[in-house]
Amino acid sequence: MFMKFLKTTVFRLLHFLLQSRAWKKSKIMEPKVYLCKDSKGGSSIPAAFERCCLSYLGCRDNRMDVGFSYNDGKLEIYPSEQGIRLEHPPGCPCRFLTATDITSIPSSPKTEGVGIGVSIILQSSDNCVLLTRRAKHMRTFPSVWVPPGGHLDPGETLYQGCLRELREETGLSFTEESLQFAPLGLWESVYPPLISMGLPRRHHIVVYLLARAQQDCSTLQRMIQFHKDEVDAVTWLDEFVATEVASSDDYGQSRRVPQKYFEALVHGKNGLEVMKLPLSILMAVLPPSPAAETERLSSGTKFALRQWLKFLYPPLPGGIERADSLETVFLTITKMGHQPVKSPFWAD
Repeated sequence: MFMKFLKTTVFRLLHFLLQSRAWKKSKIMEPKVYLCKDSKGGSSIPAAFERCCLSYLGCRDNRMDVGFSYNDGKLEIYPSEQGIRLEHPPGCPCRFLTATDITSIPSSPKTEGVGIGVSIILQSSDNCVLLTRRAKHMRTFPSVWVPPGGHLDPGETLYQGCLRELREETGLSFTEESLQFAPLGLWESVYPPLISMGLPRRHHIVVYLLARAQQDCSTLQRMIQFHKDEVDAVTWLDEFVATEVASSDDYGQSRRVPQKYFEALVHGKNGLEVMKLPLSILMAVLPPSPAAETERLSSGTKFALRQWLKFLYPPLPGGIERADSLETVFLTITKMGHQPVKSPFWAD
C-alpha cells in the first residue's frame, strides 16, 4: 500500500514539474528585434520579417550608426550618432521585395518577425581571430566561413549566447569573467543572401561581440574539439591576413595579387589534418552564380573583420577625416612588413 502511494506521489510530482517547466518556457519571450525610429527614445515595434531594418530606420544607404539594448528577449535598435555600426550588404533582399514577393512568402516566417543572432570574434593574446567553416549539410550558409555563433536562446544574455555557441561548436569553454567583451557592430542577415536565389527564409540581426582571451592562438588551437556536425574546419587569421581579406570586394576580385594560402584544421576522411587552402576563398562573400553554394566567407564576417581592425587601430585623438588609400595600406603591409599605425577602415 505504501509503495503504491509512493509511486503515485512521485508520478504526480514529475507531472507537475514537467507542466511547470513547459509553462515557464512558454512565458519566456522568444528573442526578437524591435525598432524605434526616434533617436531620443520612444516606443519600439517588432521588426517585420519582410521589411529591411535599415530602410525602416530611415537609412537609404547600407550602413548607419545605432544604439541598442537587450532586455527580456527584446533587442531594441534606434538611431544614434554615438552608437555602433549597423550594416547590411548592398543587395539586401528585403530592401528589394515587391508586393508580389511579399505575398508569396509563407505566413510562418512572416509571423516570426526578425530573430536575433550572436557571433563571437574570439581574439587571442597575439592578435589572431578564430573562424570556423560551417558543415556542408547545413540548411543555411553551407561551407561558409564564419566566427562561432548562432541563435539566441530564450532567457540568455548576449554574452551567454556567445559562450554557449563557442562551446558547442569548438569545445572552447570560457566564463564571462575570463574574457574582455566589447560590441563590434550589428549586421542585418537575410538568407538566401540574394533575391535571385529565392525569397527570404531567414531574417536576423546578428550582434558581433569581440572577446579577448588571455591565451595565444597556438594554446587555444590545442584546446579546440569542434563539433563536426556543425563545423568541419577552423582557422586563425592574424591582423595582416584579416586586412587583406577585409579589403577585397564581394567577389574577391578587387585586386590582382599572387595566390596566397592560409592554414586550417580540417575534419577530413582520415580525421583531423592541417591543410593549406587558397586565401581567395576568404575574399569572396557572394556565390559566383545564384545556383551555386560555394565555399566562401560570409558578408557579415567581412563586416566584422573590418570592425575588428578599427578596434585594433582606433583613430588618433581629434580624428582624421580620411585614412590612407587601400593601395597605400597594402604597400605598407607587404613591402615594409608591418601594420600601419592607423587602420584603413575608419573612414568606411
